[in-house]
Amino acid sequence: MAKTRLITRLGSQRVPFKYCSRDIDRHGNERFYLRLPGMPKYRMTSAYLDEAGSVTQAFTEEYHRVLAGDRGEKTIPVSRLEPGSVRWLVETYYRSKAFQSQSPATQKDKKSVLNRYCANVGELPFKKIRKSDIEASQMKRSDTPGAADKLVKYLKALFNWAITADLATFNPANGVTKIHNSPGFHTWSEAEVARFRAAYPVGSMARLAMELMLNLGVRRSDLVKLGWRNLTGNRIEFSPEKGAGKYTQSLSLPVTDELREVLDAITHDQPTFLITEYGKAFTGNGFGNKMRQWCNDADLPECSSHGLRKASATILAEAGATEHQLMAIFGWSDSKMAQHYTKAAQSKRIIDAGFERRKTYVAHKNVPLSPALDSGEAN
Repeated sequence: MAKTRLITRLGSQRVPFKYCSRDIDRHGNERFYLRLPGMPKYRMTSAYLDEAGSVTQAFTEEYHRVLAGDRGEKTIPVSRLEPGSVRWLVETYYRSKAFQSQSPATQKDKKSVLNRYCANVGELPFKKIRKSDIEASQMKRSDTPGAADKLVKYLKALFNWAITADLATFNPANGVTKIHNSPGFHTWSEAEVARFRAAYPVGSMARLAMELMLNLGVRRSDLVKLGWRNLTGNRIEFSPEKGAGKYTQSLSLPVTDELREVLDAITHDQPTFLITEYGKAFTGNGFGNKMRQWCNDADLPECSSHGLRKASATILAEAGATEHQLMAIFGWSDSKMAQHYTKAAQSKRIIDAGFERRKTYVAHKNVPLSPALDSGEAN
């Protein structure tokens, strides 16, 4: 990095980033290093302070990226790690067929979670990790219970692989229960869908996005890639990103009347259906943020893009779709999620049937047993 006047401004002040330290070489160049436990040191490439003396956004983003395990093109040779350490096991797992066969999105997410875990326990011997240690790490993250449970899930997968690779004899994550009991993303109601449609007319990008998700039930990571090339006749055809590394899957979903109406209202001169205000395709996260904005502007604070996928599954299940049909439509590899929706729909139908019986019963009781008498007629 080039010499900088920030050296005198920073002086001996401690860098307020965990594992990050400042160094000045003999030429007066300022350097920053990130030293994560069990990992080779990493030299930061972004400028630390701007001319106003504030930490630059680039430095902060690079710091969190490296902390999550993404060192750009730099790879960590397993030979440089302590054999038998947690970090050594994790890096060996990354190079396994089991990990490499997963989708890029899944790999990235697992690396983010496991590398953060290694930042704290990477130097410990993995064979000494016990269930109580996993639970302690889980509870340390209890402020974000979803993230805490995801760590347990990924550690369980890590040690299951280690057992099959003859590197471990037991799984310390087995038996660790979830702490996240939230029902998850809110499922849009019919009234909320109607409110969104009233707020955004046909021809708007918001309306198109909502109808695509509701009528196709796709994940947002797939939604942002869909375009006219995926439209074949009256069907949308594509291969889902999730699970692409494990098996090749292709979905062919029919275009409903509601979806056809909004598709006919847009031009065909863009590669994807959904385009940002800058004329480019959305990223998955970018679309999620935009949908959040659209929902807030329509006074729908509980609604989200994923909630539309849940609403789509709910509508199909209540219409009588079977578990296997839901699995085919939503790209689920097992019936667990499909059963959730079919059981809920079946329960609703059973409850409605019960109340219909009640309605018939009450109406029958209120029917008089004999015709009404005239006012002057004796009983």
